Amino acid sequence: MRKWKWLVVIIILGMTVSFVVIQAKSLKTSSSYQMPYQEMSNILVEQEDQTSVNQTYTEADLLDMNFELVASSSAMRLYLNRSLLNIAIYDERNDYIWFGYYPEYQQKGYTNTLKQWIESGVTIDYFDSVSLNEARMSITDPDAGTQISYQMQSGGFKAAINMVKLGISFELVVALENDEVSVHIPFDSIVEVPYKTAAMKFAKEYKVQSIIVFPYLGSENYEINGYAMIPDGSGALIKYENKPYDSAYVKRIYGRDLGIQSSVTSSAHLKEETTLSLPIYGINHGYHQAAFLAELTSGFGASELHSYPYMYNAIDINTTFFMYKTRDRALIELSGGAISSIPIINKDPYPFDYEVKYSFLANEKAHYAGMAERYRDHLELEQDQQLEMDMHLELVGIDQKPSLFGQTNVRLTTYQEAKEIILDVYEDIKHLEVTYRSFNQGGTYGKTPYRFKLSSALGGRRQFNKLMDAIDDLDGVTLSLENSPLVLANTRVFDTQIRKTTLNLFEVGIDSSRDDTATLLSIQGLAERILKDDKRYNSYGIDHLSIKGIGDLSFSYQRNKETIYREEMIGEMREELMALDDYYIGLYQPVSYFYSLISSYYETPYQANSYAYITQSIPFISLVLSGSVKLYSPLLNYVNNLDEMTLKMIEYNLRPSFIVTSKPGYELRYTHVEYLYTTEYSVFEDVMKDVYRNVSDILSDVQGEHIVNHRYIALGVAEITYESKIIYVNYTDQSYTVGTTVVQPLSATSVEVTP
Repeated sequence: MRKWKWLVVIIILGMTVSFVVIQAKSLKTSSSYQMPYQEMSNILVEQEDQTSVNQTYTEADLLDMNFELVASSSAMRLYLNRSLLNIAIYDERNDYIWFGYYPEYQQKGYTNTLKQWIESGVTIDYFDSVSLNEARMSITDPDAGTQISYQMQSGGFKAAINMVKLGISFELVVALENDEVSVHIPFDSIVEVPYKTAAMKFAKEYKVQSIIVFPYLGSENYEINGYAMIPDGSGALIKYENKPYDSAYVKRIYGRDLGIQSSVTSSAHLKEETTLSLPIYGINHGYHQAAFLAELTSGFGASELHSYPYMYNAIDINTTFFMYKTRDRALIELSGGAISSIPIINKDPYPFDYEVKYSFLANEKAHYAGMAERYRDHLELEQDQQLEMDMHLELVGIDQKPSLFGQTNVRLTTYQEAKEIILDVYEDIKHLEVTYRSFNQGGTYGKTPYRFKLSSALGGRRQFNKLMDAIDDLDGVTLSLENSPLVLANTRVFDTQIRKTTLNLFEVGIDSSRDDTATLLSIQGLAERILKDDKRYNSYGIDHLSIKGIGDLSFSYQRNKETIYREEMIGEMREELMALDDYYIGLYQPVSYFYSLISSYYETPYQANSYAYITQSIPFISLVLSGSVKLYSPLLNYVNNLDEMTLKMIEYNLRPSFIVTSKPGYELRYTHVEYLYTTEYSVFEDVMKDVYRNVSDILSDVQGEHIVNHRYIALGVAEITYESKIIYVNYTDQSYTVGTTVVQPLSATSVEVTP
């Protein structure tokens, strides 16, 4: 009997220790992901500089600089310098010349290497194929032994470039049409052969790593009123100023290619924060004088954006350009031994052409708003004049936490509670887009987050029917169900997972307090996984989907012993999303190739990263998408100054977004969503309604309209022009008068646009 009692005590103690260990592990991993409070920055922006550039060069000077006219249009003329393989563009509309290099470079005390880098229309980076050491060489460098043959074509020219001493050759095609200049490198023109002279015992082999075309097009320094527009975060300006910087902006278009690159950035000075979501940049010279938008139309899957501020690399010139990455260095992980990995490069260049379109803007269009308008036209976005002002309300249904015997469900918002919250909000807010997260069996972090399987723990079919019946009776309310068809936190043995080009399984970061990473299902079949439940969606009248995990995810991968490079993968993702065209699609921070396929953009950025050289955040994404896509703010639960954020939402045309649960915050403890901290509806009820009222009072009249212009007319005072209204936002503690309109401190107001 006594032995039996001791056995019971031992079992109980063992179970208690196990439970404590489980909870301790949960506490440990929950700190790995924290949702930081959003900090506002660059609120008090200076008035826009309205000085012009007094350009001393004339079109006649181009002939003295060894340029020859090779093409012309009704608006522009294209000139070529054959010895440098560089260009100049004369714009008749504003009598302005754009040089492919900084024209005063010879007067600077630069080294010959720097002068070659500035003057050369083309520079390459290359690998030694044996050691994989990297080097850079411009075509004007004598060590390249460059030979160039030109062929004049309609609208421009084709240059066959042979860097003889490297054994590397390729073609460059430049063409002018109307007010746009296109630059094209066919990938199949890239040829690499061993280089050997009679005096050499062994031939040398080099492989192209990257090609840089016209890196100093439009380059200038602080002596003029100019800036570079980069699509960082919401959009950013790097103004030309007499202030030296020792770091630069270098980011991969659409973020790192996780199928090839490691998770660690390759540039020590670069801290990667937000994905570079648009394959563009812009250059502006003078106030409403001259500008251009550069857009990658091919090769964006393997290109970087570089923007060098004043005195970076000891060069007192600002310049911005694309770098075409024809190859990448990857690491093959080894299973054991002293060496854990070995570096490799792709055998052949990426199989995609490189194409850049430069759109030149003149006079009143020469501005970042004009760049956004031109890019919007290129995307062929449809204007939706029926858009209504609404709020995005996210509800969290069910999650799991560790228990003594595995996992236990935590009900955060049942179907009945969701109905009650929606009805209560509707009393004050008549237009809602509701996203129900973790509504299904197993929740977001279960085994099949892409299946429509109602949770009995949340109320089952009966209560879900009541929820949908209630929503059907509310005009202006839509229910969007969250779906995760690609990222799988809880991998099953029989799931079709994809592998990197190095054959390792993918591991991507996820929003979870318990797990840092997840794996990926196959790209092909993404839409099919959702459409398997098409009948269920239709039976409940659900035509909105909030798709998680694909908005900014693009990479190269291996499929059936074939490498699918990133640009092809992007095409596959677009095709999969187009197969869901019967649904209204909402994505979280999507990149530009999804813009034409979505109706809702969740967590729209409202500022750029706080790099030292970034002068000002601008609403570039809002300028592109307003009037075509509903733009929602990041979750306002975590903003530390809602008064300032309300003004920022008005300036950027963002609709409010909150995430709530019926249960109090302590119920989130030990779950995957513990990082959300504070979500209880009763805490945010009044805040949500106040924010919506303040924002909608101004923005309700301009939904469905494009933003025509955006600028700062005084310190801390923004002017946003729509098709029918002008909105003024005053971030200062002093009133500001515009004509007969007085904008009160820390407030916004709107007036009619006068003909």
